[in-house]
Formats: sequence, structure tokens, C-alpha cells
Amino acid sequence: MITAIITTVTFLSTFFAVFHLICSSKHKREPVMNVKNQLGFSLIIPCYNEERILPSTIAGLLNLDYGNFEVIFVNDGSTDQTGKVLNDMLNITPYYGDRIVAGGLVYQSKKHPNFFVIEKSNSGKAASLNKGIQASSKELIVTMDCDCILERDALKVINQTFQDQEVIAAGGVVHVMQYFLLNRKRKSIIDMQTLDYFKGFYIYKSSLAYNGALNIISGAFGVFRKDALLAVGGFRDGLGEDIDITIRLQEYALRQNKVITYNLGAVCYTECPETWRDLCKQRVRWQKAFLDAIIKNWRFLLKNLLKSNMCFLMIVDAAFSGTVAVISFLFNFLLMVLRSYYGYPLFFIIVTFLAVIFNVISALVAIRRAREHQLSLTRQQRQKTDISVRSLLASIVIDIVCFSFLRIYYFVKGSISFALNQKSWDKVERTTNFYKV
Repeated sequence: MITAIITTVTFLSTFFAVFHLICSSKHKREPVMNVKNQLGFSLIIPCYNEERILPSTIAGLLNLDYGNFEVIFVNDGSTDQTGKVLNDMLNITPYYGDRIVAGGLVYQSKKHPNFFVIEKSNSGKAASLNKGIQASSKELIVTMDCDCILERDALKVINQTFQDQEVIAAGGVVHVMQYFLLNRKRKSIIDMQTLDYFKGFYIYKSSLAYNGALNIISGAFGVFRKDALLAVGGFRDGLGEDIDITIRLQEYALRQNKVITYNLGAVCYTECPETWRDLCKQRVRWQKAFLDAIIKNWRFLLKNLLKSNMCFLMIVDAAFSGTVAVISFLFNFLLMVLRSYYGYPLFFIIVTFLAVIFNVISALVAIRRAREHQLSLTRQQRQKTDISVRSLLASIVIDIVCFSFLRIYYFVKGSISFALNQKSWDKVERTTNFYKV
């Protein structure tokens, strides 16, 4: 009986893993074309105690190669020098135009007139994003975290995607900032997360996009039609506003016959945790955010389980298969300890061997696809985004031997914390790194 259960769970987990690997190869990068119609983008960046990273963020925004955009920083009651940094770098002055925001004061940069700052009391990320939408003047909303830098042509690339009027939302690739934009020797924890991001964005998200099943447009870099955001009521408070808004937009898209997509050519760099403690805080929060979004949207997800690829894959693959696989792994691990006295059955040895081989193959495919993006860049861009295959190959071993077990720990801890109603944000500490832009 136990062997049958383990076999079934192993089959489900392996089936979906192979399914995503195959489907990801069918989601292709859009060919870059010279699009004359420049749609307007409002980049909304919530800030809470971001004084360390803001100089790099602003430098990245000033480096964008695009004409029709504005930037709206929303200072969410920061208790550090965030407001001072914004003022020093942008030279802001009170704005007396038509951008009126309830409960907030709007300022405009004297140095860069398309840069604005909203000062408000602390009320959370979702409320900050909604204030930014309220103050925006463009048709497309770009949501970014304050620790993010867009690649120079990111808006050009995503502008091409939204020439299709049926597209209401799109995500882009997110890379680890310390891996690409930092001139110093990297820690192994950075290489490990880089590999994890490669697999997540070049395999898993590519597969979901191919199947019309994206369940999260990353908060680090997401693009939305403003009218679609307003139609679903904007962002809601919670641990995972990016998952929640994506699911609600998928519901809207299903009713209106619209499209949510993912562009492999639009790239954003984000700062990742540099300590194991901060990594744990981040991944535990991700697990709590996932559960929070499932509970908030369970009616839509279950009602459309067999009508929507997104609902099916989120419930059957991400929620059910993933949860049961973790429980099965823990149970099997206990059995493994007991069996160590009696020897391991052939089935267990074969399954373990195949799992390791498949993980290696997935990692190599993800690295190759990331390299393909790197090789598509100009020579100048390539110099700052070199991918060290050797370090990533070493990370494959770390991923299998160490990080696989840590993911299970984060899953268990996050689930228990959520069940105990521990819904604190657990903000990750910013570094003092100076990034090249």
C-alpha cells in the first residue's frame, strides 16, 4: 500500500516536471521588430525603507531607452532616509497639477519632469500600488519592486507585446542582480539562486505561458493595462498581491476572452538575499503568499478547474501534486532511515537515480536558454551580463544535495506559519552593494 502511494505521487510529480520541460521549449522569444507606436508606461515603485538600493534603482530608470514613460515612486511611510534620497537625487518639489491622490502628497522632479514621488503614511504594498495607479497618466502600468533594474530595452520589448489589444497583462524574465551587475566575487548562495531563477523563468513560467496558465506575474516586473486593473478593483492587501492580481486578471481574461502572456525578451534584475536567514524569510513568505492567494480565490479556481488551464495547473500541479509530493518525500525519508538497516529496495534506488538525472537535465536546459538570451545581446550589454557556466554547474550539485531539502523546509515552515496566522511581511534586508548600470 505504501509503495503504491509513493509510486503514484512520484509519477504525478515526474509527469508534471517532464510536461513543463517539454512545453517550455515551445514558448519562443518574440522576434524584435521596430515598432513606431510607443505606448505610454507608468512605472510604479512602492518604497519602504529602501535608502540603500534607491541610487541603483534610479540610475537604472534613467538608463532606459524609451521615450513615452513616467516613474512614480510611492514612499510608504519609510522610517529611514528613503525620502531624503529621493529628494537629493531627483530634486523634487510639490506638484499642483491634476494628479490628486487621496491621503498622499504628490511631488515632481525638477531634474527629470517625468519622475514623481508620492509621500504617504504606511499602509502596505497593495495600497501603495493603488495610489500609484490613481496618480498615473499612461495606459500601461508597470509594477516594480524598489530593488529592481530594468534592462535598457525592456520597455521597447514589452511595448511590442502590447500592440496586441487582446493582451491585458504580461510578465518578463527576472534575473539575479548580484550575479550580473556586481563587480566582485559572488557567494555560492547567489549562484544557487541564479540557477533557481533560470529554472523558474526559462522552464516553469515558459511552460505556463505556452499553456495560457500563468498564475503569477512577478511583483518585480509586471505590466498591465490600466483599464483591466481598474476593472478588477486594483490590488488587494495580502502576502502575495502579485499572485492575487494575476489570478483575478485570469478570471477577467476568461470572461472577456483576453490574453495574459510572458515575454522572454523583457528582462529585469532583482536583488536577492545574501544570507541564509534572509533567504529563509523570503521563501517562507512566498509559500504563505501562495496559500493566501489560493484561499482568497478558491471559488474561481475550483469552479473552473476543468475549464481553465491556469486553474487546473495551479490546483492539480502546484497545490495538490506539490503538497502531496513533499508529504510523500518526508514519509519516504523516514522509511529510508529505517531501511538503512535492511538495505534499499530496487524501486527506491531507481526513482532516486532518475530524479537526480532529471534535475540535472532541467538545470542544463535552463542554463542553455539563459545563455541564448545572453548571446542575443549587443556586445556592450554582453560584457555586463556574462554567464559563468562553471559556477552554475557547481550550483547544480548544491541544488540537488542542499537546496532541494531547503525548499521542503520552506514549504513546511511557510504552511505552518500561515496556518498559525503568522502573516507578517518579514522584509529582507537590503545590501550596501553598488551595482553597475
